[in-house]
This record gives sequence, C-alpha cells and structure tokens, in this order.
Amino acid sequence: MKKLLILLAVSALFSTAAYADSVEISLNEPTEITGLTESYYDLRVTCKNNSVDENTYIYGVSQNHTMSSTVIPKSDTDIIVTVKGIGVTDGKCEIGVVSDNSTVTVSNAELVPSEPNNFIVGGDMSEVNYIESLGGKYKDADGKKVDPFEYLAANGLNMARIRLSNTTGKGTGDGIYYLPEGFQDEKDCLDLARRAKAAGMGIQFTFNYSDYWSNGSRQIIPSEWVKQIKSEFGYDIKDAAFLNSMTAKQRTEIKNALAKIVYDYTFDIMTKLKNQGTVPEYVSLGNEIRGGMLFPFGNTYAANMNSSRFELVFGDDKNDSEDIKCPADWDGLVQFINAGYDAVKAVSPESQVIIHLDDGSKVNKFDYFLNDLNKRGAKYDVIGASYYPAWTGNSVEACVDFCNTITKQYDKDILIMETGFNWNATKKNGYGGQLIEADVYKDKYPPTQDGHAGFIAELINGLKGVDGGRCIGILYWDPCMIHVEDTQNPNESLSGWAIRESDDKADSNVVENTTLFDFDGKAIKSVGIINRSRSNTGRLIGEINTDSADTVTATVRNTTQKEKKPNLYIAEYDGDGILRNIKISSDKVGPDSSVTLNANKPDCDYRAFLWNGENFEPIVK
Repeated sequence: MKKLLILLAVSALFSTAAYADSVEISLNEPTEITGLTESYYDLRVTCKNNSVDENTYIYGVSQNHTMSSTVIPKSDTDIIVTVKGIGVTDGKCEIGVVSDNSTVTVSNAELVPSEPNNFIVGGDMSEVNYIESLGGKYKDADGKKVDPFEYLAANGLNMARIRLSNTTGKGTGDGIYYLPEGFQDEKDCLDLARRAKAAGMGIQFTFNYSDYWSNGSRQIIPSEWVKQIKSEFGYDIKDAAFLNSMTAKQRTEIKNALAKIVYDYTFDIMTKLKNQGTVPEYVSLGNEIRGGMLFPFGNTYAANMNSSRFELVFGDDKNDSEDIKCPADWDGLVQFINAGYDAVKAVSPESQVIIHLDDGSKVNKFDYFLNDLNKRGAKYDVIGASYYPAWTGNSVEACVDFCNTITKQYDKDILIMETGFNWNATKKNGYGGQLIEADVYKDKYPPTQDGHAGFIAELINGLKGVDGGRCIGILYWDPCMIHVEDTQNPNESLSGWAIRESDDKADSNVVENTTLFDFDGKAIKSVGIINRSRSNTGRLIGEINTDSADTVTATVRNTTQKEKKPNLYIAEYDGDGILRNIKISSDKVGPDSSVTLNANKPDCDYRAFLWNGENFEPIVK
C-alpha cells in the first residue's frame, strides 16, 4: 500500500508542549494526532491529483465534532489543500487522505491553530417556487424526486440567497421584459425564507431596490416609489424632460425622499422576516451596484440612460437629444446605502450588511468604488463580489489573489456572491447560454459535468485558503433555475430569465446549462463535491423527543467553553405540504452544560429540528 509522509507542525503558542513529528501514514488509513490543546485547527496539505471526484478528499475530525473535509482539486503541480475549522476537545483528532484511486501524491501537511470556521457554500434559491409552479421537478443523482432546499442543505449547501424585487408582473420591467408576477416579490421571498430556514439553511437576503433585474448598467427605481414621489412632490421621475431640467433643489428633495423610502421599505421587510423567524445572517443592499443605485440619483459616474428602457447606454447607442443625463452622485449613493444599513441594524444588529459589486478578481474596479465609498462614510460590513471565469477571464488563483489584496486593503471580509460555470456547452436546444466557454479553463475544465466538478473543487479549496480566513464563502448562481420541458416544443424550456411584454411568454432560460441539476432535473456531480467539502458544524449536541402528546422537547449539550444559544424550530405545514409557519424556542446554555427546550406540538403536519445559528446547519446527536 502506498505510503505518504506527512509532517505535522503545531504552533508552539500552546500552553502545553507543541506537537511536531514526522508521521508515516497510508492512503485510506486514518492517522491520530494527540497532545493537542482544545481549539480549532486548519489542516493544510501539499499534494497533487490528476483527477477529481467526491471520494478523493482530505479530512479531519474529533469527538463531539462533525467532520471537516475538502475535495482535492485537479493539479499536476503541488497545490495546498485546506481543511478548515477542525474542532478538538479531547486533545486529539483524526486526519486522513482518502481516494478511490492512486492518483494522489502528498508531500507534507501542516496543522495550525485557527478559529471556528463557518465557511459558506450556498446558492441563489430565488427561482425555486417559479420553477415548481411550471411543473419543474428536482431529483437526486438517482432520479428520486426531492425538495431542493432539503436536498441541497443535506448535501452541504448551508446558505440560501434570496433576491427581493419590489413589484413584479407585466408593466413593471424595462418595457420589453418583466419578471413573472407573484415571484421574487415580498410574499414569494418570505415563503422562500421559511423554506430555507426549515431546511436548516442560513439566509443571504438581497434587496434589489427595483422591480426588475438590477446590475451595473440597470438600476430602475421601483414603480411604487415613482408613484410615491409623484404623489408627494408632483415630480415625475420617469419623465426624461423633467429629469434633464430639474433643479439642484428638486434633486435634493427627491434624494432625501428616496432615502427615507429605502429606510422604511428595508425596515418593513426585515421586520417581517424577523417576525416569522427568518432573520437573514447577511443582507445585501442592491445587486452589483458598481454603477450605482436608483438611477439617475445614485450613479457612480456620469453617463447617459435611454428614456425607453432606463438602461445606461454607451458609444453608438447614445442619443443625446433623447437620453436622460445621469451625473455622478456618490453622495446620493451613500445616502441610500446608509439608509438601508441603518434599517437593517435597527431590526437585526447581528445581520451583516454587504456591498455587492461585479467583476470580482479585478482589484482596480473595486479600488475606485470602495475608495470613493469609504471617504464619504458609507456603512457596510462585508464586501460582496461576483466572480465568473467566463466574464472576467481570470482563474481561481487570480480570484484568491484578489481576495487577499482587497480584504487586507479595506480590512473587510469578502463573500463571493455569484459564480457559475457550464456543465454543458449549450442549453438543451443547442443554443448557447449566458456563459461562454471560459478561455482560462478551456484546456483544463471542459463544459461537462466532470469539468464543472473540477472547477467547483478548485474554487472551494482556493477560497478556503484566503489569508486569515477572510473569504467567508461562495454563493452559486443559479443552482435551481432548471430546464422545464415544453411538451409542445421539444428541447425548449417553459422557464425563462424574464417574460416578454409582447406576448407574455417566457424568454430563454439562459442558465439551464450551469445549474446544479441537469436538463432532466437530476443532481449533477458537483453536488457531491460540495457535500464532501464541508467544514465542522460546531460542538452543540442535541436530541429531539416527540413522545409527548402535546410537547416537543429537545435536550442540547454544549461541550464548548463559551455560552451558546441553540434554537428549536417547529416548521408547520398545511394539508398540501406547504410550509405556513415557523415557531422558535431558544435559550442560552453555558460551557459544559445542557439545556432543555420545549415547544407546543402543533395540530398539523410539522418538522422539528435544532439549529446552531453560528454555523447555519442543524445540530445533530
């Protein structure tokens, strides 16, 4: 059997004797490390691997902890694979290198003191209810129908991104397209939040502050806000003639009014989320706002916006006689951001507020934005970045370098808010999707399920290795926007990125070849990669008892040296299996102590589970 020589070095900062020795271990045979101080550790292993699959990974585990592991990415040169947050409570832990084949070679490893690790691997779940309404079905790798929230949570996705658009439906988009009525609006997003929490996921909640898609060149003010400004001031802020002739005083009045609307709206939604037991751990104010927010009152640079679709235009698309002039207004943008920030914190001081920009991996584009934002006193907690190899032309290595630079320069954690990769070169109908082939990976990761799995493994491992653990995770775009077969038009999908105003039909589903489920709704190989790249989920040990006729009881043991606050969740369902309500029982539990949580047993179908809010996953026995 192949032998691997691993050098394990533990920092001499321990109060007890440091551990440092050469250990000869066998592939697929565990090695026990003893003499460790109670703490958390990161395991960094230098290795090579010429293929990728979920059964080739490095792990660490100890008593009272779940296993931390990372799939070994494909590389013909030495790379460092990082396993984060291995908890140790009894002076020892088990480490190992597991592989179904002999393609892995390991040269050395380092076990170093670290911190509890809550590395996020999640995805945007905003389209799930829409897809299901069309008859779309999600299946596991064997073809068995599953609930996408429960299935993905059980396979390592610990965070659901939910994007809120103010008012969806016909007439609320850009004049050519609109978002489907009844989806991605307040009611839908509150339901999605309940489904996410019931599955044990954390929540990243995005305020689009628009009725439609928003990004760097499109930030359309919500239609209800336009009406409110018209009602209060008599100003039509969708009229090009008014916008191009308004006075400085009028502009200030409108910005002040919009800032108040942002605060009130954000406060209202956050309160509703809190009242139903789904307070988001992370909140982003706007989506990809490098160009600004609420055009033309919060732009980051002077530009023209066409008067028909309210989208920034450049070059030959400009029409100076008809376009709306958008002056740079950083002060307006900061005013809106701070209004949103204050509203979030007024409801949930613990929620972390994100500023989300596109073009992640390009330092210069973040520098100009964050420098201007910071010198004007903008309030935010976390930097958010979209990173797509196809659009940035940059590798994971470049993205890691970017994260190291940005987090050090601005002393903020970073979250990759969006990323994606093709698992098929085209959509089911043979036409290209949203993402072109990524040139940087065309020779390494082809647009196949294997290629997709390779990219996901490299991305997760790379970002786990960002200095100081300051990349807190990844949110995949869009795991659940799957193909829904149109039986009248073979290979076409009933689902689409938007609805056409002209005929009220769905336009193309441009991400159906990048989802975490294939054209038939079956989970792709990358779900297994994510599942095998989990981090330790904590040291709260719990057991639920439902034997009583009217009470659900849970006993939770805290084996840590810090006070914790576990939660007992009761998710209530109606006769159709639809989640209607969540009730919470919580209490504090001191170090090395236990606590009993009780909740009334509902007179309906329900699911009970324990949740460790620090780690976004259920507490297990």
